[in-house]
Amino acid sequence: MSRLAKTWWGQRFMAALEDFTDSGRLQRGRSYSTDNCIKHWLLQQGGVDAKLRGNINPYFGVYKEPTYNVHVEMTHLTAAQWQAVIQRLTRRADFIAENIESVFADVGVHLLPNSYQDFKVSCNCPDYAVPCKHIAGVCYRLAAQFDQDPFLLFAMRGLTPEQLAQALADSPLGKVLSEAKTGGAVELPPVDSFYTRPIPINLPEAISLTGFWQGQQPLPKSVEASHVAIIPAMLVKKGGDFPGFWQKQSSFVEVMEDFYFRMRKNIKTF
Repeated sequence: MSRLAKTWWGQRFMAALEDFTDSGRLQRGRSYSTDNCIKHWLLQQGGVDAKLRGNINPYFGVYKEPTYNVHVEMTHLTAAQWQAVIQRLTRRADFIAENIESVFADVGVHLLPNSYQDFKVSCNCPDYAVPCKHIAGVCYRLAAQFDQDPFLLFAMRGLTPEQLAQALADSPLGKVLSEAKTGGAVELPPVDSFYTRPIPINLPEAISLTGFWQGQQPLPKSVEASHVAIIPAMLVKKGGDFPGFWQKQSSFVEVMEDFYFRMRKNIKTF
C-alpha cells in the first residue's frame, strides 16, 4: 500500500503507519488524498491543518456533503535533541542515504514514526476510530509531499527549513546543503536557435566522378572495436527513477530496461 509514495522516506512513513493501523482503513483513506477531496491544506508550526470533503451517510445522520477539519502533527524533538542530531549529521556525508535513521538512533530518537504515539491527530467526523479515513488521507498526501521535499520530515519533527539551514551553515557539508536548499534557480542564457545551424563550406571548382563516389582520402582498412560503456544507458538513467514527466508509480529506469530488453529480443528474431 505504501507504493503510493515513490521515495524510500515516503514509503517508510506509510509503512510505519501500516504497522500500527488497520490496513483496510488506510486503504479507504487513500481516496481522500486527492485534490478533489482536499479543499484546504496548510502546513505550519510542524503540523498540517486540512479541510476534506466528506460523504453523505444517512447512517450517521449526514444528509449533506460535509466538510471535516483534520489536524495531523508529529511529536517534536527538543532543542537539545536537535542540536545533538545536527552535530552528527555534519560529520557524516552519507546521511542522505537510507541510514539517516541511524544518526537519530545515536541520540536516542527517531525521525520516522515508530508508533502511533509519535502522532497527534484529530478529525471532527462522526467516525469513532482513530485514525479515521480522513486522517489517513492527509497522511497519504504528506507521504507524497515527502517525495518532493524530504526536509519536510524535519519540519514535522519541529525543525523548520530556515532553522535547519542556519544550524548546518557552520559546517562545510552544511554550507553545501544550505546552498542547495536555499539557492535560486539558475537562469538560462538566451540563444538564437534551439537547433544546430549548418555551417556552409566552399565547394571545389571541379569535382571528378571518382573523387565524388570514393572520397578524397582512402577509407581505413580496419576499424577499432568500440569500448563498452562504463555506465550503460546513461541518458536514460540521468533523470532517475521518477523524472518530472513520469507520473506512474513504477520506476522509469526499470520500464526502459524492460523495453530495451524486449526490443533486442525481437530484433534477433528477424
